Amino acid sequence: MDKKLLNINYIFYTALGIIIVIYTYFTVKTFAPVQGYIGDEVWYPTAAYNYLKLIFHITPPMYFPYSNEAGIQTYLNLSHPPLAKYIMDIFILFLGYSPIAWRLGSWIIGDLLVIAGFFYARYIVGNDIIGNLAGLMTAIILVSDPNLWLLHGIAMLDIYVAFFSFMSLFFLIRKRILLASIFLGLAFASKEPSFVLVIPFLYYLGELEKKPLKRVIYGLGIPASIYLLASVPLMVYYGGIINWFILKYQHMVAWDITNGHIALTAVSQISTPWGWFLNIHPFYMGYNFYANVNPVIMFLWLGLTPIAFIMKNLKMIMTTMFAWTEWLGFTLVYFLGNHTLFSFYVTDFAPFLDSYVVISLFMIARYTLLKNKNINIESKNIPDIKIVKENNETEQKEKN
Repeated sequence: MDKKLLNINYIFYTALGIIIVIYTYFTVKTFAPVQGYIGDEVWYPTAAYNYLKLIFHITPPMYFPYSNEAGIQTYLNLSHPPLAKYIMDIFILFLGYSPIAWRLGSWIIGDLLVIAGFFYARYIVGNDIIGNLAGLMTAIILVSDPNLWLLHGIAMLDIYVAFFSFMSLFFLIRKRILLASIFLGLAFASKEPSFVLVIPFLYYLGELEKKPLKRVIYGLGIPASIYLLASVPLMVYYGGIINWFILKYQHMVAWDITNGHIALTAVSQISTPWGWFLNIHPFYMGYNFYANVNPVIMFLWLGLTPIAFIMKNLKMIMTTMFAWTEWLGFTLVYFLGNHTLFSFYVTDFAPFLDSYVVISLFMIARYTLLKNKNINIESKNIPDIKIVKENNETEQKEKN
């Protein structure tokens, strides 16, 4: 990397740092003063505290009372995997049971997600001024996403799925297969909407690794092992893997494909995967917080998806397909019988669609610029063109 490009990178790193500082400031300013349970915080932080109390026999001080839900003092949230609750527990151990303690993990994850979005977009578009601009714009779109904003500010599970699954794809397209597999397992251990990502993950893994055994190990074995490892304390608590598995089926599988998350009469709270495109019935979390969806970004994602296939850019294809796979997963759940879906589920795949919109627009701009200038894409004399050529060569090597 030449000195000029390095200096340019530092300028963009500084801009990214300023965005993170501002984002963190407004996060703390908005969510720290709320001394109460926001949305489904009535379930997850309490379950996290019960992990400590009932499973690990540790009782940090409670500076805030339990929520008022029935049976909450022994509730362990078997409907969802445990990893996010473990992360909440780290902060509860040091700070005691309080709103700031159980939200800190989400705040940190939200900042990390914005940073990851910058480097993800820059990696695909190119390590030049255009790529840095794409990275910075991706960071801006991520911090402006109303769904991510709310879900990163409170103690729910979806922001963890968003971050770990996004990092999984990031490392996958960089051919860091082991890390990609580990992060996919961490997403599995956070919440079950990530399970469907094994399909595009295995597809792209097939482009990188030709040995079937390795594809099975990295695509299925390691992620499943991480999920099971995270569940070991629960297995011990419930008397073994068989009892845990039976309870898991009853609480997770049956729960996910049936109504029951909320009364069907609560029409204003329930939404559909296709309704998310129009921000129909954004979920109300209380304290004047709504899990809104940005229809402009949603429709741009829909309209720009063919661009990845037209350009035959596998990295772009995988970015949009990771998002579509989760969206289709929710759609399948709806048709299997669960008609109580919520708008905040968009957070699970928001990093993919947000980054894809920016990446595709910048790639269109790059190719349009080249065409208008009548520049030969194979030229080695212009830095921007060289990057395009190298990206194309990389794509060809991946296919071979």
